[in-house]
This record gives sequence, structure tokens and C-alpha cells, in this order.
Amino acid sequence: MSVKTFKKGEVIYKDGDKITAVYLIQAGGANQCLIRGKKTIDLFQLGASHILGDQVILGQATHPTSAVATTETKVLEIPVEALKQQYEAAPQMLKVLIKSLADRLRLAFNDVRSSKMEKDSSPLPEDQVAKCFGTVFHTANHKGDRSTPGRVVVDWSLMKQYSQRVMGESPKRLEQAINILVKLKLALYEMGKSIDNPDGPEEIQKVHFLDLGLVESFFEFYQYYYFKGGRTDLLKVDDLCSQMLGGILKLAENQEVDRFGVTSVEFAKFVEYCKEEIGINLNNDHFARLEGKGVFMKRKNATGGVLLQFEVKEFRSVFQSWKMLKEIEKWNEKGFVDMDEKEEKPKKKASAGPSCPACSVELSAGAKFCHECGHKITMAA
Repeated sequence: MSVKTFKKGEVIYKDGDKITAVYLIQAGGANQCLIRGKKTIDLFQLGASHILGDQVILGQATHPTSAVATTETKVLEIPVEALKQQYEAAPQMLKVLIKSLADRLRLAFNDVRSSKMEKDSSPLPEDQVAKCFGTVFHTANHKGDRSTPGRVVVDWSLMKQYSQRVMGESPKRLEQAINILVKLKLALYEMGKSIDNPDGPEEIQKVHFLDLGLVESFFEFYQYYYFKGGRTDLLKVDDLCSQMLGGILKLAENQEVDRFGVTSVEFAKFVEYCKEEIGINLNNDHFARLEGKGVFMKRKNATGGVLLQFEVKEFRSVFQSWKMLKEIEKWNEKGFVDMDEKEEKPKKKASAGPSCPACSVELSAGAKFCHECGHKITMAA
């Protein structure tokens, strides 16, 4: 156990961070909140004798909220393992009581979170993502024309009317959502002159969906993990995981796929790619990090070396979902989908100075845990 002091406005932890310790506030206060880009959604104000990170009692692995010091705050940091040892050693009746109170607190927290999110003025709040893209999919699937091979074509006026009248989705939000699909080359607009104003500027006439299945996969993926308690961390984009997944899909582009949809990539080539393009020395912690995001690969010994085997369709779906989550995040920050934004090539991880063996992020001297991924740092003897 150790005592830490946080200055006013300093972030104690962020939502989605791995719970490595529980914090007992000794003096000062903290705001439990949701940080969405440059905006903060306040949930609870906590003071002396209150605990942060107690969700670990219910088996939650990541923080469901962020905690920000509201004034100079002193906390007692209790490692999770130490807390679990004390909890397991407690009398059975006391353990049942603690779990019951924790369950009630979780239900109350979910109610407050839902109430606050309903008042969220973001262009696309978290609780509306699945509904918005589900509306896009179901409208296109129900009203779309499939006579053109490889695409589903929907009249734009019809799409707006149906989405608004049947699904209750606003035309403005609908258009921005489809802008994301166009930006990611999953859809395209057919432009033309309005019949009512033939001399006016060109307007959207139709929407061509090039891969409606990926839209369905995304909203199903989002609604499943958003409404499943304790798994919203899977909806947080990990840039390093995204780079690694994009890399292995790039290496798999010309590989054969068997009848089960499984393909193989040479392990040595993936190691080389990660080193040259991402700037990391691939190790088991990187694979564990991918698995923590629901991405699993099988290793198979073969003539000439080790092969990484995976279902390529599933990987493409996950990678596309991560790209869409990133675009939604930028949409909420800017207030609109920037169609003219230039794609920036991800920067390589810095190799100078001490770095985390799991994610390669630069660390401060003497760090015991990685501030990026929570990996425990083992100091060299």
C-alpha cells in the first residue's frame, strides 16, 4: 500500500483502464465521470472515506468511469491482490453482505449513467450508436435495390423518410453516419440535380452500400458489448492493437483461404512487419493484448517455421469495427464527420529510453506499471 497525492484536475484513472488498485480517499475529493473527447459527463462526486475502483469486487477488470481530482486529493492505493486476499479471508456472511451492497451500487450506477447519457448532447452518444447504425442497416436491407451486383442501392429521400418515421432517427444524424461509411469506402453517394430545382447544386440522390454485411456486424458487435455489463472496454480502440491487426490482414491479402475461411501468415513475417512498420519487438504480451480485445490466433508448427492461423473474415470485421469506432470518436469531438480529412500514417513507437514490454510505450524511470496498458514492469536486477 502507498499514499499518493493528485493535484486538482489530475486524472486518477480513465474509463477502460485496467483495475490494478483500489483507492481510498483520505483527503480531498474526486469526480467520477465519463470523458468523451473534450467533453466530460459528470456522474458522482466522492469525498473523504469513499473508495474508487470497488467494482473489482464484482469481478470487473476495467474501470467503467474516469476519476478526476476535484481538489488536491490524497489517496491510499491498495493493490487489487491485497484487497482480494482480505476479502477472501473475511467471514462468509460479511462477504455476502459486501457483494450484495456492491450489486446494488452497480444497479444504481447503471441507472445514473443511463440518465446522464440521455441528456448527452454529443452528435452520437454511446447509447445511440447501435440504434443509429442498426437503422442504416435495416432501412437499406428492407428498402434497398439489389439488382446491381455487389451492392445495395437506396433512394436517399426514401431512406430519410423511412428512418425517421419508422426508426425515429434524425436525418442529420443518419447522413453523418453514412458519411462515415463513405469515408471508409463501405458506401458511396450518387449525386444529381433535384427534380424540383434542376438549376440548383447537385444533391444526394441515392446511396450505394458496398458491404452491408459489415454495417450489420458493427452494430451487432456494438450493442452486444455496450449492453453487456463489464465489457465496454472492448469498445475502446487500442491504437497498437489496431496497427497489429491491420498489419496481419495486410500480410494475409494474397494468402489462400480454406473452406472454413481460415488463412495462415508466417510468424516470422509478422514479427518483421511489427518491427519495421510499428516499431515494436513482438512478444507474448502483444498477443495477450490482442486476445484481451477479442482477437485470437492459433499457432501451428509447420515446415519452415511457425504459422499464425485465423479466420480472415472475422478479423476484417473486427478491424473495420475499430475503424468505425475511431471515426465516431472524431465525429463527437468535431461535431461532424470530416470527409476531407487526410489519413495519417500511424507513428512508430519510440524505442529510446525505458519502454513497456507489452505495448512499447515510453515509461518514466522507476515505473512499476505501464500507464498505457497496466502491464506490471519487472525491473532488471
